[in-house]
Amino acid sequence: MLPDIHRRIVNAKYVLDRAARVQQEGHEMAVAVSLLLLHDAVELLMHAILDHLGLKKKFEFMGFWSAIKEAGHPEPPDHTPLDTLNKLRVGLKHHAILPRVQTVQELLPRVRGFFENVLRMYCALDFNSLSLLDLISDQQVRASLRDAQAKFDAGDKPAALTDLKMSLHQIQHPEGKRLPLLQAPASPRMPAEMARAGWDQYLNRLHSFLDQTAARMNAAILDVDPTEYAAFLRNTPAIQWSVSGNATVIHRSTYTQVSGDDFARFVDFLIDYALKAEQAYVQAAKAPSATSQSGQNP
Repeated sequence: MLPDIHRRIVNAKYVLDRAARVQQEGHEMAVAVSLLLLHDAVELLMHAILDHLGLKKKFEFMGFWSAIKEAGHPEPPDHTPLDTLNKLRVGLKHHAILPRVQTVQELLPRVRGFFENVLRMYCALDFNSLSLLDLISDQQVRASLRDAQAKFDAGDKPAALTDLKMSLHQIQHPEGKRLPLLQAPASPRMPAEMARAGWDQYLNRLHSFLDQTAARMNAAILDVDPTEYAAFLRNTPAIQWSVSGNATVIHRSTYTQVSGDDFARFVDFLIDYALKAEQAYVQAAKAPSATSQSGQNP
């Protein structure tokens, strides 16, 4: 399979995952948006499969089945649920008819099944083996996130969540590039007499607050979900950077409360953050020094 086709299939899976996340909001309009995303995901997949089979031509959504069959390949499955999806989409987009929430919710696993079936039949691909990490261009970030998943699967939650937090730092401080974002002022040097009077504790807390405020503002600038960002920070270790660029990891707990679903959500958050950051990176005049990177993120 050509790399471009593979990436387009991963893109289709990304849209499908988006549809599932939007649907979880539960209200009527969220489910309607989910319906449109489901349709888009299927259409992206159909075009990629036709290109892979060398059958690229104009076709209507429901013409996918005949296009495959007429070329001598086994006819695709799942015609009935995808026909329902298409009719609901036409009703919503062209006639402003909102779909029933339950109907769209029931279509989600059927659409996922369509992905699984056609990828296995025509591409010899396992749907579950497709990783959205492939969307991230930074190889170091991809490797770090894969290591994190392996450690989480092995039961080492502190190490896995540390890798996730380090991945965020890598996304925010890519080598040779920078994000045009806000930076908190560096921690001040404290005169001994002020430290003895207790001012060091207050100023350290103030600096930590400014750090966190800058980080959250930067996430907002990149249109990263602030709720997901806050949840990520609450459930991952704190990392302090020395002037020489060495990291000190501070674990707040054993992270037993972090479930597999939570971890998957954090990975999705980082993928989303990475994709949005890639659009905002600018070339640095020179690679940022360890000093300039230290202490910028909680």
